Amino acid sequence: MIRTKKIPFVQSVAATPVLLFTGLISALAIWLPFSPIAGAGSLVRLPGSYFVWLAAILLSYCVLTQAVKTWYIRRFQSWL
Repeated sequence: MIRTKKIPFVQSVAATPVLLFTGLISALAIWLPFSPIAGAGSLVRLPGSYFVWLAAILLSYCVLTQAVKTWYIRRFQSWL
């Protein structure tokens, strides 16, 4: 979100390996509590509402970060 002046996922996309590994690790983290080995690590299944809240928080982070970044660029005419 903060690596470029551009709008992430619209005007700028991360490198393919970064996107792939981020997706892979995220999918693994979500799947693990539902897997057969969850008991060995004392993992419990999260309720469905958790994922709704997670999506809402991540979306809020993206919007707020983009808004602050836009304000900063307008205020100081440059990016970090």
